[in-house]
Amino acid sequence: MATKKVKNKVNKAKINKKNKKAKLAVKREKKVIIDTNKLLRLEEARKYVIDIAGEKGLEVFEFLIAKGEMEENLLAKKLKFEKANAIRKFLYRLYNKNLVSYRKIRKNNKAWYTYFWGANPEKLVFIIREMYEEEIKQTKKSMELNKAEDFYVCDICNRRYDVNEGLQNDFRCKNDGGVLTHLESSKILEDKQSRIDFLDKKLNALKQLVK
Repeated sequence: MATKKVKNKVNKAKINKKNKKAKLAVKREKKVIIDTNKLLRLEEARKYVIDIAGEKGLEVFEFLIAKGEMEENLLAKKLKFEKANAIRKFLYRLYNKNLVSYRKIRKNNKAWYTYFWGANPEKLVFIIREMYEEEIKQTKKSMELNKAEDFYVCDICNRRYDVNEGLQNDFRCKNDGGVLTHLESSKILEDKQSRIDFLDKKLNALKQLVK
């Protein structure tokens, strides 16, 4: 009798474990839907992809977004690469930033794998959002410093100096010897607040891309 109870408990535990795994699988399947057309028109988004993977990398990323998951050799052929090896360096650069992902399968029990690649535009949204948020954070910190310090600006090149740098150089610019004039902190704060407001708008616009 005791043995039967133990078996029932073990079976229930196994069923619960399976149910949990099934729920997790369903969660993983729920992908965020992105308005990719608007995303790829964002200057920051395009610049970020080009910085990490070049113009060709951007072309690969855009193509995968437009066409969906594709087998590696076919992808290389569609984008007019000589062979799969030539496209892999761009795919790996994108993969290192989670902008693309792959799955591999063996066809007809062959010894090698066939790779299928797909784009992750939601990762790019997350990256750009973090960039905006970080700049807002740093600008706010800078504003706090500006409230406590005086600044001077060169009347020729507009290079900015704090009061200590100004004193060290007899209120002359290191670049061109221009005279340093006092910059009202209110003007600095106003400019930085304008930047924050601008970034807030861009952040809100970015959120609208997620459906």
